Amino acid sequence: MSLELNTIKVNPTGWGPVGKLEKFTDIPYAPFSKGDKIGKCSDWNSNVRNYQRQNYGSNAFNPFTFKLEDDEDSFTLVDYTRAQNKLKNKGKTYQKQFYQQNKRGGSTAGGRGGRGGMRGGRFGANNKYWNDRRQRNRESSIEIGSSWESKEEFDLSTFKQYTVEQLPEPETIGTYGQVKFYNKVYDRINAKNEKKLQKTENSVPLIPTSDDKVIRSEYMNGNVYATDSILAVLMSAQKSVYSWDIVVQKVGARLFFELRPGTSEQLTVNENVTAHHQDDKDPINTTSSLSQEATQVNLNYWQQVLQENVEPFKFDNELPEGEEFENCVDVGYAYKKWDLGDDIVVLARTEIDGVVEGLPGQPPKFISIKAINEHDSNRFGIEFRKKLDSQRAAILATEIKNNSTKFAKWSIQSTLAGCEMLNLGFVSRDSIRDNNNHVILGTQFYPVADLNKQNGIDMKNCWGILKHIAQTCMKLANGKYLLHRDPNRNVINLYSVPENAFDQIEEETQEEEEEEQSKGWVEESRE
Repeated sequence: MSLELNTIKVNPTGWGPVGKLEKFTDIPYAPFSKGDKIGKCSDWNSNVRNYQRQNYGSNAFNPFTFKLEDDEDSFTLVDYTRAQNKLKNKGKTYQKQFYQQNKRGGSTAGGRGGRGGMRGGRFGANNKYWNDRRQRNRESSIEIGSSWESKEEFDLSTFKQYTVEQLPEPETIGTYGQVKFYNKVYDRINAKNEKKLQKTENSVPLIPTSDDKVIRSEYMNGNVYATDSILAVLMSAQKSVYSWDIVVQKVGARLFFELRPGTSEQLTVNENVTAHHQDDKDPINTTSSLSQEATQVNLNYWQQVLQENVEPFKFDNELPEGEEFENCVDVGYAYKKWDLGDDIVVLARTEIDGVVEGLPGQPPKFISIKAINEHDSNRFGIEFRKKLDSQRAAILATEIKNNSTKFAKWSIQSTLAGCEMLNLGFVSRDSIRDNNNHVILGTQFYPVADLNKQNGIDMKNCWGILKHIAQTCMKLANGKYLLHRDPNRNVINLYSVPENAFDQIEEETQEEEEEEQSKGWVEESRE
């Protein structure tokens, strides 16, 4: 007896059957994917109309689509289930929750509710911002002129690839001014023992890079000139979201990076929040209002935590005399240079905020002093008053996440100035609707290196970004240019602008004469 095997058909070009299968010839075929709902053969527990809309093929024309006949419209199912009694008080329950939330100063849109109430926060059931995915056109920091010529476009997504092999060693050219000692009494402040934030009438000196008298006298020590705040803006450009601009002056083989005349550095608030941003309809919580509030709070906190009755720490040189230092706070400047290789040498003015006494036998340590301010914890973070003493690390992590750009600038500026510690103040509004009065709820010292690590800041990458921008600008002809961070695209545009762009309209004759007399060092640098 022999074993007979059926003929096996082989498909050399694929894995499916070969030829036609006679028994499946007249059966229609409706294609579907694994993600489609195929449905059930018979389901007497569901509503027919809803079931028809939910399952695959209900809206398509194919032989498997179930069609409801006209004479079946009168057919209904009788529901014998009993209604639950708790539904009778549903309206009263919501009214009670609404009353409790308003009593606490909240609302149904953002209130937290009781244990059995509606969920609050950013994802509340009635929160009008929970699903706000509209594309917002951010405002530009400056109106682009029609006569400006675009010279280069930097893609911010590629900035991560720029780096230097070794960190450049800083060389101090000179130190100027004086700084006050930190008052350790503020270390004992907590949320239960808050202290009112005092307002200062003084301001921060605003000295353009090209007008800095020390840089003028020491210009031979570098060929790229800037301040620590401008360097921090460029080094953290890939983290930025809002628009900004920096003026670039090309004079011979030298570059000057400086702010536009009449502008000053403003702190941003919740720049890196991925959800809903500030409410532009609320006058005290607009982007510009919050920026001005944060900048003033930072200055007030900086001055309040310093000792007034103790002799300040004086640096090697006094500040040059000038009107720019009148009615200004005490500040210390350290002028440093860094050699990045390839004929790029940076000379910058770095700022020191304060000093703390060192251990016995050790010199004092220079510090940076900054403050973060809370304005609406229900939408953008953790409430300082309730959680600061027990969850300070979580609050810091949330603030770094929401303000990654601002923290990057702070830690980079501190690194450039040689400050190993940063004193951070936690400030909140005295009332949620009052943006003029604030209270200090706590202070904390943080190592600058730890802040850089937590925020993903690599100084080799920062120097690589600056070197790439400087080398690109070095290829340009002599003239004035503008680096502009596009508000709605992830790029930085480099424009060529007229020589008289951004000049102040009203200038005194004496200032013009002084400027002409002091241009000798610029003409010398052209040679």
